[in-house]
Amino acid sequence: MKTNKQNAFKALDQFADSRAQLIQRMRDAGYTTLEECKPIVIEWACIKTGATFNVSKAGKVMLDSSHAKYEGAKTVVRDVMHMLAGTTRRQTQAKKEPTDLFIKAVETCETKAQARKRFEQAMLAKFGSL
Repeated sequence: MKTNKQNAFKALDQFADSRAQLIQRMRDAGYTTLEECKPIVIEWACIKTGATFNVSKAGKVMLDSSHAKYEGAKTVVRDVMHMLAGTTRRQTQAKKEPTDLFIKAVETCETKAQARKRFEQAMLAKFGSL
C-alpha cells in the first residue's frame, strides 16, 4: 500500500502536465474511482500546503477546518478533484440565466390562482353551492 501512496503522490506532483496523464497514473497507482482518490488527494494537498487532515472513526479522511491553511488546502483538493472528474470550477459554479422578476411574479400569481381555483372546486364539491 505504501508503494501505491508514493505512486499517487508522484502523479499528484505532476498533475499540471496533463489531466489525462493524471487520471491514468492515479489508476496505475490503484486509485480507480473519485471516491478512492479523494482521501489520497486530501493527504497530498495537506503535505503541499502545510494544512492538516483528520481521519474519522469510520475511516473518512477530512481536512482539518480549524487549521490556518485549511482554505488553501481545500482549494487544491477541489481543483485536483475537478481535474480527475473532468470538470472545472467554472463549470460547477456556472451561473444560471438571470430570472426576470416580472416573469417570476406572473408565474407565482398563476400558481396561486390555480391553487385557489382547485380549493374553490373542492369546497363546492364538498358543501355544494353557497
